[in-house]
Amino acid sequence: MAEAEFPVLLVSNALALLPAPILERGIGLLLAVLARKHPRLFRTLAAHPPCAIGIEPIDLPHRFVLRYGGGFPSLIPTGTLDQPLNARVKGKLESLVGLLEGRLDSDTLFFSREIVITGDTETVLSLRNALERDSVDLFATAMALFGPASGLVQHAALALERRLVKTRRRLMAWHEALHAARREEASVAARCARLEAQLQEANARLAKLEARLRRRDLARDLS
Repeated sequence: MAEAEFPVLLVSNALALLPAPILERGIGLLLAVLARKHPRLFRTLAAHPPCAIGIEPIDLPHRFVLRYGGGFPSLIPTGTLDQPLNARVKGKLESLVGLLEGRLDSDTLFFSREIVITGDTETVLSLRNALERDSVDLFATAMALFGPASGLVQHAALALERRLVKTRRRLMAWHEALHAARREEASVAARCARLEAQLQEANARLAKLEARLRRRDLARDLS
């Protein structure tokens, strides 16, 4: 896997296991590092009118509320998005991260429905424009939190991601083979059932024919 890629399988599995308080603490540290690396982006967000955007990764148990405008932004994990929001953004974690980092074309994501926006779309578009002016690398920023050990941690994370990708491919291939075998079994069972029904019908016709022959022979003997 290329060094610039985001290890989505590793991160999604880790995020799914983390409780909300620990996740919130980690996000706070990540935002602090991002603010040092991208001061222009954070000035743009602070100058924006206060707003709240709900973020729904469909492959995670967590939901997030991004608040910015008038101060330092916050990204809070939550179980539900039942609070007042300006807009909601929904999609797979990989698409959401690709949108944030500018690696994926936002218009393509929107029109292909990989990303679904509800509410005030202008708020989301202004956020997208702000992000596209700064090249954000979430993985590199997260690795920076490990200080001098960041290189070793990054190498281990990418190696684990490669193993997860290979494991998922093997599982998907096994799953497809299993379902193909089950479909074949179902097809064979259906053919056997049809043949059994045809055999029973033939036996019934044969029994009727034998009964008619016996009646005819009996009538002939009596005459």
